[in-house]
This record gives sequence, C-alpha cells and structure tokens, in this order.
Amino acid sequence: MPSDASPRRYLPVSTAVQRIGTRPELTLVQDHPSPPPRLLTVRLAVLFFFVYAAPGAVVPLFSIWLTRLGFSPFMVGIICSTQALGAILAPPLIGQIADRWFPAERCLTICALLSGVLLWIMAELTSPWPVLLASLAFWLCVSPSYTLATSLCFAHQSRPEQGFGRIRLWGTVGWMVPGWLLGVWFSDPEWFGWASRCLGLESRPSELADAFRLAGVFAFFLAAWTLVLPPTPPRADAAARWAPLAAVKLLQQRSILVLWLCAFGVCITFPFSSQVTPLLLDRLGVPHPWLLPTLTLSQAGEVLALTLLPAIQLGLGTRRTLLLGLVSWLAVLVALTVGEPRWLVIASLPFNGLVMSCFIIMGQIYLNGQARGDIRVSAQALLTFVTGLGLATGHVLAGWLRREAGDSFTLTYAPAAVIAAFLVLVFALGFQAASSQKAESSP
Repeated sequence: MPSDASPRRYLPVSTAVQRIGTRPELTLVQDHPSPPPRLLTVRLAVLFFFVYAAPGAVVPLFSIWLTRLGFSPFMVGIICSTQALGAILAPPLIGQIADRWFPAERCLTICALLSGVLLWIMAELTSPWPVLLASLAFWLCVSPSYTLATSLCFAHQSRPEQGFGRIRLWGTVGWMVPGWLLGVWFSDPEWFGWASRCLGLESRPSELADAFRLAGVFAFFLAAWTLVLPPTPPRADAAARWAPLAAVKLLQQRSILVLWLCAFGVCITFPFSSQVTPLLLDRLGVPHPWLLPTLTLSQAGEVLALTLLPAIQLGLGTRRTLLLGLVSWLAVLVALTVGEPRWLVIASLPFNGLVMSCFIIMGQIYLNGQARGDIRVSAQALLTFVTGLGLATGHVLAGWLRREAGDSFTLTYAPAAVIAAFLVLVFALGFQAASSQKAESSP
C-alpha cells in the first residue's frame, strides 16, 4: 500500500464501492489517480446536470407536442412508451459492456453524441411513424446514460448513502433549468426579436419543436463533459463472465425482490404524471408560457428532498424512508384524481420529489449496497430494465384510459391511485432491510 504522499487510485466502476454502512477499503488495481475530492464532486454534479437536462427539455412537453401534431391519444401513448422500451432494451447490454469490456465514461460519450443528433432530427418530424422510430432511438441512447452516471458516481464514492443524494440533486436541477429557459423563450419577449436583429439573424416565433433543439445542445455539452470524467475501467477478470445473469441472482433476496416489484408498479403509474398532468394543467387554464415552469415544481420538491435525504435516512432508516416515498406518491395521485381546484393540483406537484428521492434514488443506493463489487453496473441496469417494463405498461395503459375516459381526468388517474395504494400495502408487509454481509466480498 502506498504512502499518504502517493496518488490514490480507484477501483473499476463495479468494484470501487464497499457495502453501505461499512468502512470502505480501496484496493489499488488500475493506474488512474483520483482528482481532489472537491473537484471530483464538481465533476460528478455537472455530469448529472447534463445527463438530465436533455430529457428535461422534452419530456414535460412531449405529450402536448404529439397532440398538437394531430396524433390520436392511443398513438401518443405508444410513442411515449418508447421511453420505457429504451429502458428495457438498452441498460442490460450497457451493464455488460461497462462491467466487463469498455470504460463507463466512454459509453456515456457515445450515448450523448447520438442523443444530440437524434434530437435535432426529431425537431423536424411531423409524421407518426418517423417520430416513433426517432423517439425509440433517442431513448435507447438516453436510458443507459442514467445507469452509467449512477454507477460511475457510486464507483468513485466511498459512502454513497451520505454523498450521492447531494450530487444527484444536480440532475434534478438540470431537469428544471430547460423548463425555465423554454418558459421565457415561448413567451416571445420583445428583446429576443431586438437581439436577433442586432445579430443579423432571422427573427421567428417560437415553436414547441425548439425544446428538442435546446435538448440537443445539452446533449452535446454532455458529450464534451464526459471527456473530463475520472477513468472508470471495466473489470474483465471477474469470476462471472456475464454480469447481468449474476445480477439476476439478487432476486433470491426477499428485500430486493420486493423492491423491484414495487419499482415496477410505481413506474406503471409514472406515465400518468408525465403524459397526463401537462394536459390536465392545460385544461385547468395554466398559461402556455408558464406550463413548463409550473411542472418544475416537482423537481423543486425533489431538490429539497435530495438535500435532506441523508438526514431522512438516518432518522427513519432505509425501510421507512422507502415507504415514505410510496405514501407520498399515493397522496399525489389521489390529488390528481380529484383534479380540481387548480391550486390543489399545483400544490401536489412538489410531493413528486419525495417518491423520486425517498423511493427511487434511495432504492438505487440500497441496491448498490446489496450487490457485490463486479456486478453493480448490471444490478443498476436491471433495476432500470424493471422500471422500463413498468413505464412501457404505464404509457400504453395511460393512453388507453385517456381514449376510453374521454374528457374525464378523474377516470384516467383513479386506476393509478389504486395501484399506488396496493404497492404501499405490499411494501409495508413484504420488505425487510437485508443484512450487509453478502456485498462485502467480491470474487
């Protein structure tokens, strides 16, 4: 072991972090010195900002854009489900690649470049099938980015339960910022036209497709930023050749099985928020320029919850923190089912942050602690796969219910609220935090 004066080195992406709650012990395996801790935190925070900025520009307006293109509610649901298909198809493959074959940060570079190109293409499309194919290709690139960023962050943190939430919150900020930028842009302020004329540029009214162009810019920034990330090599000498198959064995643990089942169920209900809530706010009279800023109230709540997540987990423990996330989501869906007055719907939005922070992100941290070192990327990828199955089901279900319920948002949201209530019951009865012994050893 080198002296204190020697540069430290980090483990590969899937072996660097020891069990949550145990003392980390870094082994010198690869020759890539660590940056100073403060610089590392900044690098990871900016990474999450750009990873979430591109989808944050398009997802809140996606269903409205598709509706204004004249697509049927069912077709809107099918196209929105490409987000879930991307999460189903891509992450298991990227888990194998990053755990065994190729550095995680270079996988991110490729995904970001392809995403940027596809977003600029989508801005020009107006027909259902080209939009469907381009959207699927986009999500096949973006979905692995979430997994890679999370696993890369875990690989370079010794105590993710303390530091991950405060780094991950910058992803939420990244989701919010495009909403505010587009809110200003869509209001067509006079000074934009004046500035365009001064620069010799053609002035034109804003359009919803501009959200895709802005997202493309953020994707290219992400590609550039990946070049300054710390090296995170794969582990080619692991005992299990196929990391995803080894990660599936985690389901033998009751806590992991219940966590994945509840994550699947929660993600069935998420599309009711992302696909239907913008339409509900539009119906309730929220002005168009203020629609995206209003939707970012969900992310504002998430930033606060992520900031407090270490304190919440310390005070409540892992099980009750996860349960708090599920209960808060049930409360949100009940408010959306009621559907009025407008202040009630808007007031419910910040509570979205609790389910994202206390259930989804806390679940990722818990899973990272339960998985052994050489399969952690694949474990996160398979969780993304499970949530992708839920999202695919939810988008199709939400689109079908919108078609059948007509103008009734109450009938659309009610099944999602029932599912959430069932999940609270399943988790409360079935989940028990597992011991930490298994993940401490790695082959």
